[in-house]
Amino acid sequence: MDGGEDEPGARDAGRRERKQRVLHTRISDDLADDIRRVAEDLRVPVSNLVRNVLEEAFSVVETVTDNVGGLIEDVVEEAERARARLRRRSERPEPSETEAPPAAGAPPTPPRAGFADVLGWQPLILNGPQSCADCDESLEQGQRAYVGAVAAGISPHFLCPDCADARRR
Repeated sequence: MDGGEDEPGARDAGRRERKQRVLHTRISDDLADDIRRVAEDLRVPVSNLVRNVLEEAFSVVETVTDNVGGLIEDVVEEAERARARLRRRSERPEPSETEAPPAAGAPPTPPRAGFADVLGWQPLILNGPQSCADCDESLEQGQRAYVGAVAAGISPHFLCPDCADARRR
């Protein structure tokens, strides 16, 4: 036999070989010392450590790049929701300047929706989607909101930040 491709196993051995290239680069003495020290601590060859670090770095960059697209979409959606809230707020009729302010000692103007059992509103970050009990705005996971606190614990009522702010006035 001539030792060529026709031998059984020669083809399989060629497939199992990994195509690798040698990369030469200049690094500082301090960095070389640090790499050697870490490789010794991990008991791996320096070349394996460098290869693994480079592969992980590229993997992280790819993941971050992929996630940035989702982050931008979330920011755009939040901006659209804020614009809708501002539009709704600007469409509300403003109290007439000719109306007399409430007399001292007069009961305050009641909120838009009645929550007689709610003692106060506690800020939180949502763990799941909800909707605002006042304006029916969709509240998403991770968004800041307010939950009603009642004597027995927590109410099922949630407010968006704008509606909670309106209740402070």
